[in-house]
This record gives sequence, structure tokens and C-alpha cells, in this order.
Amino acid sequence: MTAYIPRIYYVHMNTKIIFNTDTKLKAAAQKKARKQGLTLSAVLNFATRAYVNDTIEIDVIARDLAHAREQIRQGKFVTHDELVKELGIKL
Repeated sequence: MTAYIPRIYYVHMNTKIIFNTDTKLKAAAQKKARKQGLTLSAVLNFATRAYVNDTIEIDVIARDLAHAREQIRQGKFVTHDELVKELGIKL
């Protein structure tokens, strides 16, 4: 007769986040991450964790995006390139 010993397995579940981003921005982020020995997924997880822990500030970007949205509402259309330049994003 064989003794049965129950085991407890802990499973760490992951979830996927799917969002749209500029192709050049994604490629640049992957390249930079690779140079640092990281994956883009790891970088995004670090950023998400920092955001939740209040060690990364998004207020400035949120204000800039709100300003851009207001310009669009007023009929002042902003091209993608103008918005990227105004936000200081380097692609």
C-alpha cells in the first residue's frame, strides 16, 4: 500500500495588458531594455509597480494630455508629431 502525501501548490497568476502604442516608440523601448539586459515586459512591470507604489509621477503627463485634449476640443488640431514634441517624447 502506498502512502498518499498531499502537496500544496502555490500558483502565481499573470495577466496580460494589451494597449496600443507607436511602433517606433515600442522598438526604441525594446532596444533600450535589451541594452540593459531586460525585456520590455520587465520594464513595463517595473513602471507599473512604481506607479502603484507612488514612486513614479504621471501628473505632468496627465496635465499635458489634458491640455492637448482641450486644444482639440477648441478646434486646434494637433498632429502626432506636434504632440510628441510638446510632451518631450523622444522616438
